[in-house]
Amino acid sequence: MINTEPIKEEILRILDEKKSERIIEFDTSASKARSSDSCIIASGTSSRHMQSVADHVFKFLKSCKLHPIIEGNAKCGWVLIEAAGIEIHLFKPDLREYYDLETFVSTQCN
Repeated sequence: MINTEPIKEEILRILDEKKSERIIEFDTSASKARSSDSCIIASGTSSRHMQSVADHVFKFLKSCKLHPIIEGNAKCGWVLIEAAGIEIHLFKPDLREYYDLETFVSTQCN
């Protein structure tokens, strides 16, 4: 099994370096309702910003040979990237508030 901690730390570093906002990480490994071990949620300031951040995270995961999957797109306001048991959700702020994924994930982790 792959140690995903350094990968997760690098993703968090990329999100911070690229000026993502409200970065939150959840350990979801104990949740029977989730297929991932970690869930990271962040906001972008615009569609262009979100796309840039998503591209950097995706390229990093590909460089690790993890075969990331990307769903959604920045123009829609929600991008999901999955690889190695890590989910990365990038939102426009208004959609992040609307879907309130933080509450949903945190209730599943308890």
